[in-house]
Amino acid sequence: MKFARAITTLAIAAGLATALAPAAAAETVASLDFTAEQGAHPVDGRSGHWTASPENEVRFWESSGTLRVDAETDHGFDYIALDFTAPSGTLQAGTYSHAEGAHILAISNGLGCVDDYSTFTIAHIERGAEGLVALDATFEQRCGSPTSPALRGEVHYRR
Repeated sequence: MKFARAITTLAIAAGLATALAPAAAAETVASLDFTAEQGAHPVDGRSGHWTASPENEVRFWESSGTLRVDAETDHGFDYIALDFTAPSGTLQAGTYSHAEGAHILAISNGLGCVDDYSTFTIAHIERGAEGLVALDATFEQRCGSPTSPALRGEVHYRR
């Protein structure tokens, strides 16, 4: 009888400990996947899958209607920064194009392109009290003309 009570007490204690334990904080997910055709300025023929990790940094933030993605690898010796800007106002879910006044500023290893012909689609964006909470977007950026080689990719973020 004492053994049965001890097992029951342990089971109840384990259940209470599990129920009262604070939920583990969800881990932040941040990634940049990209492929650049040969001659695609400023990334030129490279591709990659960079996720936030001890080897890579991928950061997201918003300011004044621009969404910034900063990604670096190889201890900062290789980096890409992308600024996604809507023609006016705050970015929302939808497709944005150069023809409508949207653009992507792409910078990589000291080179940049502001004369872009770009299109990007925000499939999901969510904001909370602390700012950006979630983002899923795809993009295509061409520097100099609409027929220039393309930098294409996608970004994902969850906090």
